[in-house]
Amino acid sequence: TRIGQASENKQEMEVLKGKLGEETVKLEQRKKAIDIALADIQPLVDEAKKAVGNIKSESLSEIRSLRAPPDVIRDILEGVLQLMGIFDTSWVSMRSFLAKRGVKEEIISFDARKIQPDIRNAVEALL
Repeated sequence: TRIGQASENKQEMEVLKGKLGEETVKLEQRKKAIDIALADIQPLVDEAKKAVGNIKSESLSEIRSLRAPPDVIRDILEGVLQLMGIFDTSWVSMRSFLAKRGVKEEIISFDARKIQPDIRNAVEALL
């Protein structure tokens, strides 16, 4: 009957409404945890962006002009390239990356949320 069906639908709606409420609470808790973590990380991100912004074009040119980079520069560039999804980490690739127009802006505006966990772990091990 229609009344029985309506009653059944209403019960289903109540169950779904309860589940939605539980999920909403879980999401709010997760959001709070992420906001707390972000509060610790954001100053580091801001500082890194400022540092990249302060790199002089002449310094990039000087690095590009090297026959081979010192190990520390090579490791940092390899990490940056991998984080940005560039897996050719040869010196030729690094030099062309540094020569790109707007490379500093590209690094500064990079969305770190796009980094896959396996890539993040590989870069952490490298650095």
